[in-house]
Amino acid sequence: MAIGGGVIRNTVIAQQVGTALGLGAPANATQIGTFAGAQPAIYSAIVTGATAFANTNATNPAVNPLLGLRPLQFLPPFLNIPNAVENGQTRDGKWTWTARLAWEITDTVNTYLSYATGFKASSFNLSRDSRPLASDLAALRTAGLAVPNLTTGSRYAGPENAEVFELGIKANWGIASANLTLFKQTITGFQSNVFTGTGFALANAGKQSTYGVEFDGTVKPTPELSLNLSLVYLEPKFDSFVASAVGDLSGTRPAGIPGLSTTIGAQWNKELGNGDRVILRGDWHYESEVQIAEGLPAFIQRNALGQVVSYQPAFDAARPFQREVSEISASISYAMMNGIEFSLWGRNLTNNRHLVQIFDSVAQSGSVSAYPNQPRTYGATVRFKW
Repeated sequence: MAIGGGVIRNTVIAQQVGTALGLGAPANATQIGTFAGAQPAIYSAIVTGATAFANTNATNPAVNPLLGLRPLQFLPPFLNIPNAVENGQTRDGKWTWTARLAWEITDTVNTYLSYATGFKASSFNLSRDSRPLASDLAALRTAGLAVPNLTTGSRYAGPENAEVFELGIKANWGIASANLTLFKQTITGFQSNVFTGTGFALANAGKQSTYGVEFDGTVKPTPELSLNLSLVYLEPKFDSFVASAVGDLSGTRPAGIPGLSTTIGAQWNKELGNGDRVILRGDWHYESEVQIAEGLPAFIQRNALGQVVSYQPAFDAARPFQREVSEISASISYAMMNGIEFSLWGRNLTNNRHLVQIFDSVAQSGSVSAYPNQPRTYGATVRFKW
C-alpha cells in the first residue's frame, strides 16, 4: 500500500464502525476491537471496503494527508534490480567499419573522403536514485514488487550508433603544414546522463547531429621558432530528444559544446654552444560562449503527486549560467645534454574564471552547485630523460 494508504484505511474504518455503533463520531481503538469481536462479518466487510477506498485514493491529495510530505522525502525506497520483472541483462553487438578514399594530388598535398561507423553498448543506471521504466511499472505493481512512493525514471538506456562523414585535405611544404577537415557526425540513440541532485537520469536521445570544420597548421619561419594554430567550428543539434531529464529538447543545441574553439601557440627552441637548450613555450586557448547545462531537473515544477506541471523553470534556472574560456599559459625550460630538464610554468596567467559544470545541489531544493576552472597557477618541474 502506498504511503498514506494506511492512514486513509484506518480513518475510514473508525468512521464506519462509529456509524454502526451510533456514536456520532469515529470509534476509538477499544471500540473498534470490541465491535470486530462482536460483529466479525460486518467488520470484515468494512475493512475490505476501507482498503479498496484507500488504494483508490492513495494518490488523491484531497484524501491522502501525507502527500504534502512527498517533497521532503530525500529518496524513495530503492527497488532492487534484477527482480522478477527487470532481469538487469542486456546483450549488444554490432560490426563497425571505416571506408576511406584518398587522392595524392602532389607530393605535398593529399585529399581524402571517409565514412565510419561507431557503436556504444547499452547502459544501466546504478545510481541510488535509479528507477524503473514507465513500461515496467504496471508489471512491478502486479507482482507486488513496487516500493512505497515508487515513480518511474531511467533505469536503462539502449545502445548508441554513430556515423561520420569526413572530407579533408592535408598538406606539408616543409616550412609549413596544414590540415583542413569538414565533417558531419550523427548519433542515433545518444546516451545522456544528467545528475539530478539525488542520482542520475539516463536516457536515449532519438538523434543528435553535428556539422563541423577543423583546421590545424604549423609554420616554422626559422629552425628555432615554430608557430601553430588549431581551430574547430561546431554546429551541434538534438534532432530528436523527447524524453530528456528536463523535457523535450528536440531542435535545441546541446549544452557545453562551444561553437568556436581555437588554440594559438608558439615555441622557441634554441640550442646553446654547449649542446644544452633553452625552450620557451606559450599558448592562448579560447572557447566561445556556451550554455553550461540545458536545464536543472530539480527546478521542474511538479504537483503533489510528483507529476510534471512545467519544465520551463528548469530551463530558466540554467539560462544564466554560461561559459566563455580565454586562457594563456607559458613555460620556460632549460634542457641539459645529460637528460635533466628544469622548467618554470604558469597556467591561466590572466586568471580567467568560469564554471566548468553546474548541477542541482544534493538535498538542497532550489540550490545550484558548480565546479570552477583552475585559477592562475604557477609551478616548477624537474625531469630526467634517459
